[in-house]
Amino acid sequence: MCCFLYRNCVTLGKVDDTIAAEKLVATETNGTLIGQIDYPFVDAAAKQVVLERVFVNPAYRGQGIAGKLMAAFVDYADQAGLTVKLMCPYAKMSFQKHPEYRRLLAPEEQN
Repeated sequence: MCCFLYRNCVTLGKVDDTIAAEKLVATETNGTLIGQIDYPFVDAAAKQVVLERVFVNPAYRGQGIAGKLMAAFVDYADQAGLTVKLMCPYAKMSFQKHPEYRRLLAPEEQN
């Protein structure tokens, strides 16, 4: 099971993950990519991002990694005061499945 911490390349057991410039990346300690979320700013002044992609390396699929990445992203976005627009189908499904995430959605996304 992977544990996700998301502050400045924290290593915990077998996973290193970091929230870098507009992306959350989870890697093995040897550098192998586990998964990634890309969320570029669409309006930096308004702190609004678009969640473009949730990716999990095929070797790690089926272990709940995408859900853990989404939870880490939501925690970060909440703490950073970001509003979110959704592009990725997985992210859209995740926000539908978890109504508690909807508080982060940009007003035009809350329909």
